[in-house]
Amino acid sequence: MHPSDFRTQGDRITVALVDDSAIFLEGLVRLLEREEDLQVVAVAYNAADGLQAILERQPQVAVLDLRLRRSACDDESRLETGIELLRQIHRKTATLALILSSYQTPAWVRAAAQAGAYGFCDKDAHAQTLMLMIRTLARQQLALWTPQQQAWLLESPPGSLTQRELQILHLVEKGWSDRAIAEHLGLHVKTISKRLEVLREKFGVHSRTEMVRRARQLGLFPSE
Repeated sequence: MHPSDFRTQGDRITVALVDDSAIFLEGLVRLLEREEDLQVVAVAYNAADGLQAILERQPQVAVLDLRLRRSACDDESRLETGIELLRQIHRKTATLALILSSYQTPAWVRAAAQAGAYGFCDKDAHAQTLMLMIRTLARQQLALWTPQQQAWLLESPPGSLTQRELQILHLVEKGWSDRAIAEHLGLHVKTISKRLEVLREKFGVHSRTEMVRRARQLGLFPSE
């Protein structure tokens, strides 16, 4: 199956699929292509081809498995390869990634979120669940963690945020400056600057933009 085989029309949500099970992947393509608002623009059966296809086609959403071969000639599957692909997608593209995998454990959900995933769908879920996640992510760009998954995420850093830190984080997400936040909360601007420095350390990032994006991935901002 080649990207040129797929239909292209209108304002459909563009999707890339990466899974090393050909039978599963081809069935998923048929399901998604029945939907008028979804357009599969690329498929790949290993991590290397998946990254190349996503870089070339720039889909809105990528759906990938955790267990992936590194390349077409690699006979060994490794869970870490899907995480590596997630990191590359996160660093090099604006594509939003969803994990579709049977390995839904606290450790792997946390690893996926830390690598840049916006949601994690179990392969046992109904097809309509995955389609809803794709549509919601493309249209609203919100994290799609279930309550159980979000609880797992909050068990690890930056799960230990205080109420004041969450309040500051929400104001940063709204685009408020340090001075505006300080005046709103009745604090000194240097105090806000220090709190933001601590927040960046907790999130493991170096800028406000990265911090807000990470918080969105973790579902820390309620939908409007």
